Amino acid sequence: MQLFADPYEQFLLDYLVTKLENGSNTRRALILYSEQISRETKFKKRLLAAIKDMEIGKQNLEAILFKHKFLNSFQFSLVVNSTSTIDGLKLVLSFKKANSNLIAKMINPIFVPLVIVVGTFYGLILYLDILQLDLITLRKLNPDVEQFLGIPKYFTYDFAYIGLAISVFVTLFIFVGYLYTEKYKPGWLYKVFKTQAYSDGRFLFRILNGMLSAGISFHKTSLILSKDYFKEGLRPFFRDLAVMINKNKKLYVMFEAYNFPPLITADIKLSELSKTSFSEVTKALYQTCDTMYEKQIDYMVLQWKFGFWMVAMLVTVIIGSDVINLVISTFTFKTLYQ
Repeated sequence: MQLFADPYEQFLLDYLVTKLENGSNTRRALILYSEQISRETKFKKRLLAAIKDMEIGKQNLEAILFKHKFLNSFQFSLVVNSTSTIDGLKLVLSFKKANSNLIAKMINPIFVPLVIVVGTFYGLILYLDILQLDLITLRKLNPDVEQFLGIPKYFTYDFAYIGLAISVFVTLFIFVGYLYTEKYKPGWLYKVFKTQAYSDGRFLFRILNGMLSAGISFHKTSLILSKDYFKEGLRPFFRDLAVMINKNKKLYVMFEAYNFPPLITADIKLSELSKTSFSEVTKALYQTCDTMYEKQIDYMVLQWKFGFWMVAMLVTVIIGSDVINLVISTFTFKTLYQ
């Protein structure tokens, strides 16, 4: 989730917060800000339109910022539901770029070796084409050429195409399957991949903590996030969480239903029994997620590297060495009979 589409917008909000805290006139402050921008950019045009709306005076500051796209719907909800405009804008600024997707961590340990396997089987198909053309010529020199060359039994189009199909399927299954579940069905992913839960928890509990600390109730926070949370797959989670809060039910049950790690659900269960404030709990939880993510991700990458690179090495070495031996045998045969 990138909260700011344009870096100038973050500077603008920083500037606004400073001026509001100093008690400066907001419209005059924005006019001064616009005068610092020499080029007629789209940003400046939007800023001037916002200043014009402020002169009319029919809307409050956050509504004008939202209207002219200086705040997205999620940010606008944060500001509107905070105890004050300044607190709301500070809360918006506290959320840095959030991206819990781990696909970048998978490129070298998973996808590079899989692509090598795909390339090996594709290369085998290309070599078989060359070999078939060679055999047509070499059979004229000696009908027993296959026996002389010692062509491996698995050097067939069926084997090569099946190997290519399986390796492509596995690559796409992991890639597409991860992207889909990570975005739309994170609960499925948490069940088999706890590191993803900790990665998501770093941002989920930070955002919860920031909103609760800003004075927004847990129920209202959950309702806001059920509509605007950056990961679509967790919006139903917040919707169900809001229902459970409204019914005064135990919240750890919802986290268990979404397959969050026992370390997280146990902390939530303990806090509910001890009546600890959720603001304090969420702070402890995002710190736990930070720690567990850092500990687990390096170990997971090492496991992926060992497993997938081992497979790639075996496939490449076995097929590659047989191809090399066959090329040498073919050259030797041609030297002897020509």
